[in-house]
Amino acid sequence: MIDKTLRLLVVIINYKTPELVCQALESLSDKINIESDKVVVVDNNSEDNSVNEITNFISLKGWGPWVTVVSSETNGGFSAGNNIGIQSANAKYYLLLNSDAFVLPAAIIKLLDVMESDNKAGIVGPRLEWPDGSQQVSCFKNLTPLNGFLSAVKTGIFTKLFTLFGIKEVAISLDKHEIERPEWLSFACVMLRGQMVKEIGLMDEGYFMYREDNDYCRRATEAGWGLVFEPKSKVVHLNKGASNQMGLKRLPKYYFQSRSRYFIKYYGRLGLFMANLYWSLGRCISLLRELIQRKPKAFHSTMLFDIWVGFLT
Repeated sequence: MIDKTLRLLVVIINYKTPELVCQALESLSDKINIESDKVVVVDNNSEDNSVNEITNFISLKGWGPWVTVVSSETNGGFSAGNNIGIQSANAKYYLLLNSDAFVLPAAIIKLLDVMESDNKAGIVGPRLEWPDGSQQVSCFKNLTPLNGFLSAVKTGIFTKLFTLFGIKEVAISLDKHEIERPEWLSFACVMLRGQMVKEIGLMDEGYFMYREDNDYCRRATEAGWGLVFEPKSKVVHLNKGASNQMGLKRLPKYYFQSRSRYFIKYYGRLGLFMANLYWSLGRCISLLRELIQRKPKAFHSTMLFDIWVGFLT
């Protein structure tokens, strides 16, 4: 563990993506103060040549003084990997950065400016962009049993109807003013206040992947910390992770485990049951539309089954 308290510690998780990690490090090389800021790369037990490739790259660039590589003996998932990184040093602020994300000029400075100007800001997220500069959705409303229905029904009339009763879709549209008041932020890139981390604790390692960011943001806001979206800070996110490659493939078991954990944690087992019921109803409606209007499938054929298996486990 680094002895002195840093201004900023950047945490990058690697799992068999050494080339992307090296590119992420390259983007950071001229955007941090190496006297007060450090970077830690946590390898989540890749069991390939990742650690050697990354270490050799760091040595070749002469970045040893400000970049450290830590190897985890197990792959505990996104939360566990970030927790290892956070615990490697005391810092005033922590920047969690995906291996497939690259910071643009002034991105870190803008996030730090928000933190320094608002001492109640616990989590600050930048504008995430695609390589062509277009904006990605990175601000969200909390997942609830009812808005899960909207994610499954895929019908605009229900979205408009539910909005009348204050029930909105999870993803906040880019053209809506609610983007300034998100209830949770994408953890593809996010800055955390060290004081907040000490107060509310580390990320919940019961989530292997998915829902951990929604969970952590809820914990932060429930403890009185603010969430801020800072569009002046821009980060390119290639989104090459699992969340963007599923398509109509069957979602992994840990997706449903994380979903169940989240609902039970905030709504109880009855809440999980109702979330499954609402989602199933919405899926039946969207499936009927697909059959009648010959629309392409929106979900894998096993989704209904997998959601209920998640309830039982």
